[in-house]
Amino acid sequence: MKSKKELRQEYKVKRCQLAEEVELELNKKLLLQFKEIDLSMVKFMHIFLPIEKYHEPDTYSLINYIRASFPEITIVVSRSNFDDCSMQHFILDEQTRFETNRWGVLEPIAGVEISPTAIDLIIVPLLVFDLEGHRVGYGKGFYDRFFSTCKSTVQRVGLSFFDPIAVILDKNEHDIRLTKAITPYNMYSFDVN
Repeated sequence: MKSKKELRQEYKVKRCQLAEEVELELNKKLLLQFKEIDLSMVKFMHIFLPIEKYHEPDTYSLINYIRASFPEITIVVSRSNFDDCSMQHFILDEQTRFETNRWGVLEPIAGVEISPTAIDLIIVPLLVFDLEGHRVGYGKGFYDRFFSTCKSTVQRVGLSFFDPIAVILDKNEHDIRLTKAITPYNMYSFDVN
């Protein structure tokens, strides 16, 4: 069994070691799995923009799919405040202006801001998750703070190139579990009530 710190390091390396053609194929399969989610009740969907240098899953393909197949869904992206580990949320449209922050992450700097309580589904970045829906992210707690400001019914859907591990040992009381996780070959649902 490994700590979050050890898992974080291990899965960062695993992702970066994926061959380009393997990563492309895994992203295609993630999109196919994502298409199985029932989006009929979703009005606002929050999605992270991938950090290419970390080989995060390609969420642009999900955005393109939503825009083509579910134009009634409003896509939301966030900007992070590293002083207090909070996030602001903006509608992704032609008015949204972006800038690359000092960590190389593309973020909105202007646009229509919305409340986290309006969001119905969140696509969650992660490095690894377990069979109970706990996840290991980058360790700053941005998403757990974000989740705590959302309505209780919000869907929290993680994306991973890798299958879950059995259990994450050093979780804490501030960790908020996923409701679903998608891998290239499976979708996992978690009873979080």
